Amino acid sequence: MNKSVRTRFAPSPTGMLHVGGVRTALFAYLYAKSHDGTFVLRLEDTDRERFVEGGVEQIIKSLDWLGIHPDEGVWYEEKQGNHGPYIQSKRLPHYKKYAEELVSKGLAYYSSITPESFAGLREEAIQAKRPFVYKYSMEPKEKPNSTEGLPIRLKIPYGETEWHDEVRGISKTPNNLLDDFVILKADGFPTYNFANVIDDHLMEITHVIRGDEFISTTAKHALLYDLLEFERPSWVHLPVILGPDGKKKMSKRDGDVDVLEFEKKGYLKQAMVNFLALLGWNDGSEQEIFSLEELIDKFSIERVQKSPAVFDIARLDWMNGEYIRKLSISELLDMLKPFIPSEWYSDREYLQKVVMLDRERLKTLADARYLMEIFFETPNVDIKLLTQKDSIENIKVWLQKTIDSLEETEFTHDTLEKTLRQLVTELDIKTGQLFYALRIALTGRTEAPGLFDIMLVLGKEETVRRLNREALQ
Repeated sequence: MNKSVRTRFAPSPTGMLHVGGVRTALFAYLYAKSHDGTFVLRLEDTDRERFVEGGVEQIIKSLDWLGIHPDEGVWYEEKQGNHGPYIQSKRLPHYKKYAEELVSKGLAYYSSITPESFAGLREEAIQAKRPFVYKYSMEPKEKPNSTEGLPIRLKIPYGETEWHDEVRGISKTPNNLLDDFVILKADGFPTYNFANVIDDHLMEITHVIRGDEFISTTAKHALLYDLLEFERPSWVHLPVILGPDGKKKMSKRDGDVDVLEFEKKGYLKQAMVNFLALLGWNDGSEQEIFSLEELIDKFSIERVQKSPAVFDIARLDWMNGEYIRKLSISELLDMLKPFIPSEWYSDREYLQKVVMLDRERLKTLADARYLMEIFFETPNVDIKLLTQKDSIENIKVWLQKTIDSLEETEFTHDTLEKTLRQLVTELDIKTGQLFYALRIALTGRTEAPGLFDIMLVLGKEETVRRLNREALQ
């Protein structure tokens, strides 16, 4: 196939765009861009019963956030190409034309079986414990006087259908296992299987990249291409995404949620794109951090994996932290605005010190409020936590001695360390005992930045005030 590469993402607005769908869009986008091709965004909205209000807007916003922008197709304002319209419900004449063409050639037929009779045949098959495969021979012998309001079914020919997947190789399906499926419904709307093929052909899609849940229907698509005398595209079926346990398909509980939820939770779009790209693909190296430009440069179908990919949230958190640390302090401060109180920005210089101290500990932007609040709000100190290493009487003595020592100490890292280590010797206790008590008295937490760093950011006055509060209780 020497045509210019054209890929597409064709979601149905029947719900929110989840992780699996975005991974598909990303792979189609990367492949098109890596070949200087065209990426098309098409909406398959013919399932009107399941149409979700706001679904289209959510799809566009999700892709926009991640930087997956179409060259043609549906967008805030449609990106015009030579293959529109890009919404299936606006393309009904195309489907009717090709369905009637198949009927005229004897390759499809108007189906007059009633829903009740169809259900009865299915029940018979279930009772007989055999697969139910609907064929033309099951049609009523008496033909109706009019075909008005009747669906059109494809007449499956004898033989078998062979097709090739770029990831999994050749598949063969005996045609006697394929039912005469509906291609045009009674209301004039096409079924997914039919519209998908017509649109991909008319939009000159060269590579159909999609999830492996579509493998079971690809034989039907291949057969339609052949009967319509269309050139087949290259099919690329991506591996299933498993939940963190690596055993079952990812669900909402595992993170397969509205993609924009990840933005709300403080994940950076660069990290999300990087993470999704590695769900079923790698470049053959040990590299894990890729810019979008690197992904475009390195992406190839040959490196798409057959085996399932695992949605490892811990890996996403790690990757997001790496991207957070790539930001300048100024960029990070701006990105944190939706996640921390606005009043923290009243002293931007102080906030910058806190951010510089806590940046290494951030996995998501949403972590910032909890990690940083100890520098803006006086913590509640749990007496049980404070006294884990000694009695309250002894600890109060240590705190008072520390206060006395700090009053005469220059507030630098080296002098603080020297002063407090000397105090440990004077008190004849272990370093860990004093440092633990000071950390808890200052932050109320066992996990926090280094003790001297905490004291330096808080400053002498606030450090002494917090220690005094605990010493005098």
